[in-house]
Amino acid sequence: MAPSRRTSKRGTSLAGRATTLLSPYASVAVAAVVLRLFLGGTMLYAGIDKILLDPRFLQADGAGSIGQTLRYFVTSGGPLAALVEAVALPQPVLIGATMAGAQLLVGVSLLTGSWVRYGALLGACISLTLALTSTWGVSPYYYGNDLPYFVGFLALAALGDGGVLRLGAPARGVHDPDRRAALVSGTGIVAGIAALLVLDRTRAISAIAGGETPSPTPTPAASATASPSPTPSVPAGDTAISGASGLTAGQALNFSAGGTAAVLIKDGSTYRAFERACTHQGTSVDWQAGSGDFLCPSHGARFSATGQVTMGPANTPLRPIEVSVAADGTVTYRR
Repeated sequence: MAPSRRTSKRGTSLAGRATTLLSPYASVAVAAVVLRLFLGGTMLYAGIDKILLDPRFLQADGAGSIGQTLRYFVTSGGPLAALVEAVALPQPVLIGATMAGAQLLVGVSLLTGSWVRYGALLGACISLTLALTSTWGVSPYYYGNDLPYFVGFLALAALGDGGVLRLGAPARGVHDPDRRAALVSGTGIVAGIAALLVLDRTRAISAIAGGETPSPTPTPAASATASPSPTPSVPAGDTAISGASGLTAGQALNFSAGGTAAVLIKDGSTYRAFERACTHQGTSVDWQAGSGDFLCPSHGARFSATGQVTMGPANTPLRPIEVSVAADGTVTYRR
């Protein structure tokens, strides 16, 4: 049965109204502003995060440090692994500060509308570098976030600033629908970024606490002090793990294995130790006593008590550390 003329006209009228209503948003100006605010806001936050919010980043060693991140880039392979080892590893703090400074520069350029094409190309270079190191081993590739950023920066380099929302540009006295649509779209993007920051509970707690990221499920053993026997039996070449004797089944202890952040767990009567770096992007994993597995707080990757991947985006197991238990109960590791 054919639709009535009234229904057809009504549908056409609604489609026409929607087209008219949305037409101001179908412009280069809106597309450029959306990309500028999202990419610029994200890069500005990334730079501030590295310099101010996360005191661990600009360190040569330790969990969450740029030094540990660069070592992960080398051990995980990738096209730039040799270059990272030769150039970046000898001076990790300088490399970290340079990256943070470049991200701040990109953020300021895009948000103010100054030299946008150059800022976008610098952002594309940063994203491509990370794609060839940090997320090179991510499979499928769409789990990695650096390639979409790279493409977004290239698109913005082609669009330019969009001709609106440029700091220092002379005000226009006439009504400009492109500018109004860009303002509305930009407000939505800024609100979205603000919502993401609020929902980032770990970062919010870290900022309130003065930069220390609390463990989501601390265990009593994590703060246990060492109670070594008067004459611990430590094999030659091994190092005793302070506080390990206080662990009970299901508990974990974070420790430093020769400068590398590590974690020791007691799975039943068996001790296992791993590097804490998630094999996705190097973020420190946390032991979850309730579920009996490791969780990466950044992207949700999970690993079993034996270090095997149980949930992506990571696709390789945690790197194990050899441990042994002496006759007197002393737990040691070997590197």
